Amino acid sequence: MSYSIRTYILGPDDTLYRLASAKFSRMVDDPESQRLERFAGQRVRMAEVTVEVRDRAPCAVVRLVYEMLGFDADGRLDRATFMRQNRALAELVVDRAIPRHGEQDKAVVHAGSRFVARGGSWHPSAALEREILRAALDERPCKRL
Repeated sequence: MSYSIRTYILGPDDTLYRLASAKFSRMVDDPESQRLERFAGQRVRMAEVTVEVRDRAPCAVVRLVYEMLGFDADGRLDRATFMRQNRALAELVVDRAIPRHGEQDKAVVHAGSRFVARGGSWHPSAALEREILRAALDERPCKRL
């Protein structure tokens, strides 16, 4: 048993496009050389799906994460916004697990990270989520970027 991360970008008409994990990593590391002209000037939805793999075939979805990606007029990923939103999301997780020093008894809410993280996420309809799950489990064809 192993795990695989599958990344999908959704077009404005809900068309699913599979994006290779290596290409997405290159887009984050070097947006200048890794452009997606199809999404130039747009803010698009992304689904990251972790699947369990047995005998080289996906058999179960383990985790789903829905994020927003921004692209500039030339199709380059807005890396700064993507990184800021992911840092905010990580901060929310850490804050739940480890209280800030000296604030154990205080009812202080640090909402800044919550708002930044929320701006980088979205939630699909039940029907759209089913299509994403079907694509992740190789039950439906999907265009590739």
